[in-house]
Amino acid sequence: MIVLLTLQNLTRSVYLNMGIEIQPEKFAELVVSANPSVEENAEDIAKDCLELYVTAFKLAEKYGNCGVNSQETSNVLKEALELELNLTH
Repeated sequence: MIVLLTLQNLTRSVYLNMGIEIQPEKFAELVVSANPSVEENAEDIAKDCLELYVTAFKLAEKYGNCGVNSQETSNVLKEALELELNLTH
C-alpha cells in the first residue's frame, strides 16, 4: 500500500516535470523505511528489508532515467504502475 502511495506521488511529480530522475538508493531507502517488517526475529526482519530494498532499487534503476519525451514517459509510468501490483504479492 505504501509502495503504491510512493509511486503515485512520483507519478504526480513526473507529470509536472515531464521527465524522470530517480536516485535508486534514496528510493529504496524510502520504500524500506515506509514498509517496516512485521517479523519478530532479527534475521527475518533483515531478510525482509533486504528483499524489499533490492526490489525497490532494481525498479528505480529500470525506470529512473527516462527521456523527456512525453509519450515515452507516459508508457514507462503505465508499466511502472502495473508492476507495483506485483510488488505487494
